[in-house]
Amino acid sequence: MRSLRSFAWIASLSLFACSGAGTPVETCETSADCSGGATCVDGRCRTGMPPRDAGDLVDAPRPDARPRTPVGLAIVPSMPRLIVDAPDASLAFSAEVAYDDGSTAPASTGFWSLASTRLGSIDSTTGLFRANGDAAGTVEVQVDALGLRATETLTVELRRVVIVEGAPADAAARFDGATVATADLPAREANLLYPLEGAVFPQNVFPADVQWERGVEGDLFRVRLTSPVVSVTAYLAHGGAGFRYDWLVRSDVWRALAEATPETAITLQVDRLEAGGELVPGTPRNFRFADASIRGSIYYWDLSNGRIQRIAGDGSGRESFMPNPPARPSDGRRCVACHTVSRDGTRMAAELWDGGDYGAIFDLTADLSGDPAPTIVPGGVQRFLTASFSPDNTRLVANNGVELFLMDGNSGARLPAGGAGLPSTGSAHPTWSPDGTQIAYAANHDGTWGVDFRRSDLGIVDVTAPDTFAAPRVIFPGGGRVVARPTWAPSSTLLAFQYSDHSRIREDLGGSSVPRAGGLRMVSRDGATVWNLETLNAGVENNYDPTFSPFDEGGYLWLAFVSTRDYGNGAAGTRGTGRRQLWVAAIRNAPTAGADPSLVPYWLPQQSLTEENMAAYWTEEPCRAVGRTCATSADCCSGFCRDTGAGPVCVPPDDVECSEMGEACRTSDDCCEGAGDCLGGVCSTLG
Repeated sequence: MRSLRSFAWIASLSLFACSGAGTPVETCETSADCSGGATCVDGRCRTGMPPRDAGDLVDAPRPDARPRTPVGLAIVPSMPRLIVDAPDASLAFSAEVAYDDGSTAPASTGFWSLASTRLGSIDSTTGLFRANGDAAGTVEVQVDALGLRATETLTVELRRVVIVEGAPADAAARFDGATVATADLPAREANLLYPLEGAVFPQNVFPADVQWERGVEGDLFRVRLTSPVVSVTAYLAHGGAGFRYDWLVRSDVWRALAEATPETAITLQVDRLEAGGELVPGTPRNFRFADASIRGSIYYWDLSNGRIQRIAGDGSGRESFMPNPPARPSDGRRCVACHTVSRDGTRMAAELWDGGDYGAIFDLTADLSGDPAPTIVPGGVQRFLTASFSPDNTRLVANNGVELFLMDGNSGARLPAGGAGLPSTGSAHPTWSPDGTQIAYAANHDGTWGVDFRRSDLGIVDVTAPDTFAAPRVIFPGGGRVVARPTWAPSSTLLAFQYSDHSRIREDLGGSSVPRAGGLRMVSRDGATVWNLETLNAGVENNYDPTFSPFDEGGYLWLAFVSTRDYGNGAAGTRGTGRRQLWVAAIRNAPTAGADPSLVPYWLPQQSLTEENMAAYWTEEPCRAVGRTCATSADCCSGFCRDTGAGPVCVPPDDVECSEMGEACRTSDDCCEGAGDCLGGVCSTLG
């Protein structure tokens, strides 16, 4: 039964239809067929029609009164971009529904979500995105409403300004208002020294110390690092004596650069505002982060102090983990020299006291800080110079004098070597392949022990059965030079080695130490293909003693090595000292003949700048548990690295809050206990 209101509406309609005689009337099926904002009523386009209420639609159905059907869903704004330059940066999203009659309207409900919470969080009901403020990049935003789904890619851009202590608060304004110099720029600009042009870093490496030269007291410096989504500007003041011409990039900024756009060039530039007032622009250089994170630990020889130091592969810390190695009974000497570490990081074998003296085997999972450090095999059981663990750590192939021999990994006892045995002359630097099938070594050397020689070849011994070996063979002849310190790639298909004038980095000539020329090369397992690693060597023979990491990530192998090249400047680095330091280079993991697979290296952070560092053995380490420190989310078993107030640590995955009654949902699983089921896009107990 129609209401009085319905009859009144029909009466007004009749009067309206009789007026305006002579005016052409358009025919229609729906209001979309009408022009000028007219409404379709009874197959005719009418203007000035009053709206119908729900009762009209039920009691007086007409062709144009059928419900609109949603056919599309869009997120507003499209192509969203959020610039984060202050805390609590946010962006409000909304959803727009398109209907089959061509109209659009805001969606009254929807369920919002993110493909990842790395960049921030989104309110599942309101669509308000809040950036976490420490990460940049892109993330997919999704909304579900009315049985439809829409997605947009949100770009979060970080902008940071750092006023380093001592710099004026108005430093930025001084640079912006300065006159740009045009004369003698090469002699006046801040000359960038580190990072090196084209260097490739893993994502989780410790921040680089940007270093340059030139300047006087009163100068201001502007350091800029720019990627597609991260922009960092730091201002420093030259305060006189003690100024180091460097800026250690802030860890949160470095992490944001590393995670945002791997394999994309990051531009670094240092500009100098002279005390006299002219701005001297610096020459920009580029470096990049690989799409890879490397973990583990590096155990290296602190030659000056006769100790083995442990430093995280990502450069996050150095530890003197064994301060009190076993003392020699005769005189109390506590030196630790040549060492090797198992690939799983559980054991270390090291020569003690003096060259050719006894060695020991240590359990690296134990606390070695006691006095003396506990051992698996104590000193006094076996003499060896260099050694290498088998993949299962039950055996070591070791060198003493000019021979190789087999040693029990638990007792230190010599074991018989079956088959052709191991070479007994002219042999040094053995290294067991990760797959356990071969041993590479410096073969046919001309020395009287495994430390000093001037000629050698790269030899291979095949492991034919447990404790059984084939006759040795040469896969790369030295050609009158030294092949030393071979190291296997984790695939066991490639070997890197030192190719030099002498087996030592510096030859001992009776009281004087003379540097010897050396570079790094790489060869295929069968010896058929050789790579000279020109980019790593940089045209100078001052690189030695390589060791591959056990990691193959992002298309790269990672090679640690010793170099006497300059690191940075003379104030913050090692420039002019010729000091032996550890560097790391990325090596493309699928090299082709004739193409250099090496890339520009980086200096291993947090090693001692004042000591001579050598023999970096890289080992595996499992992912980091919740609560442990981290550099990036790739370090964490949980997959999330967050700064909780005391520095970045691994945290549990963000919990998705459930929806209460009446709040948006996607499925019934989204609804909190007692909030019912997901009905019509909201949690409800009705129905």
